[in-house]
Amino acid sequence: MEPIKVAILDLYNNHPNQGMRCIKQIVEEQVFPIEWKVFDVRAKNEIPDLSYDVYISSGGPGNPLVGDEEWDRKWTS
Repeated sequence: MEPIKVAILDLYNNHPNQGMRCIKQIVEEQVFPIEWKVFDVRAKNEIPDLSYDVYISSGGPGNPLVGDEEWDRKWTS
């Protein structure tokens, strides 16, 4: 069985949070094969490609729909 590829999109912008810890814990506890990677969207401008099977986006400070930063343009394109 091929592993399910999961992209975890961290929108917390380096703010301490429990959301990312919980998402990682849930993914790690699955019994079926999973391959996962965290993308630090706001702090490092990391955006996954379209090769993943599942995309999980965290919350984060502020409104991700409002802004004019480089990650915003990548996120919506």
